Amino acid sequence: MRKNLFCSSYKIYFDKLRDLIRQTLQGWELSLIISICLSGVILAGIFVFRKVSDQEIETGKSLPGDMLQALNLISSTQLGVPEWQIGNYATYQYRISPEMIASQRNKNIPDFLKMRLAPREAKFHIIGELSSSGQKRYWMRVTGFYFYRDIPRDVYRLVSHADLRVTPETPQFNFVRNYIPKRFETYQQTFTPIATLVKLGEVVLETPAGRFECIHYGIEVGGQSTEIEIWVNPQIVPQGIVRASTPRNILELTAYGQDLDINIPELIQPVIEGISTLKRGCNSCHGSPCHEFISPPF
Repeated sequence: MRKNLFCSSYKIYFDKLRDLIRQTLQGWELSLIISICLSGVILAGIFVFRKVSDQEIETGKSLPGDMLQALNLISSTQLGVPEWQIGNYATYQYRISPEMIASQRNKNIPDFLKMRLAPREAKFHIIGELSSSGQKRYWMRVTGFYFYRDIPRDVYRLVSHADLRVTPETPQFNFVRNYIPKRFETYQQTFTPIATLVKLGEVVLETPAGRFECIHYGIEVGGQSTEIEIWVNPQIVPQGIVRASTPRNILELTAYGQDLDINIPELIQPVIEGISTLKRGCNSCHGSPCHEFISPPF
């Protein structure tokens, strides 16, 4: 009897407390508290993700997956490349390694992904310069590495001869052709040290661009070896690379020289001129408010 009476009293008390909380947290107050709680959860998640990402970047674990981001850790100054001039370019055959192709051979891959397994041309091109904070930097356009579905996604980099890393001061902008460009902030290299070159030997390479005497280097980042190798000749401007390889990709020189035929798309022009820092952009086709600015619609 006493037990049932206790339970009944407890239930009445709990119901009154619940009603009081509901009355107190009506309207905007309830929404505010819920928003604060959700914001806390999101911020905690971002903090944990960023901490893990920085640790992986510092130890070099994330480097072999993306050749372009790996090459950003090797400066032209390190390789003895002469100072850049606007128009300097080098083109390469960029191809997926045979092992990677074999691993994808029996998979049901969409057609727009199959094209990425085929060899294609990649180009590094110095297209302009911009002085900021008393420092002279160059705009480097990189093409041929990335796609958005089956549309080429070009990369515009503000870099210096001594440092190619992606940082808040030296940003990267991704430009899906005919779409609104977007600042790339996923893979920041602020805390990643410049790579250390480990000389593996000297070799003469034959490529479609000619015959080159090269120094063969292995790459270390943060004191740890990576699976990245490069073959270097300083006369190849802008980056000195004759060949580069990772377990996934191979890059081989096909041409280099001076190309002053520089056409900069209108949508990225304000960024190149230093008028805009463009921290947001759009390549959505799913009803985003900026969809109306995409030309032509996808």
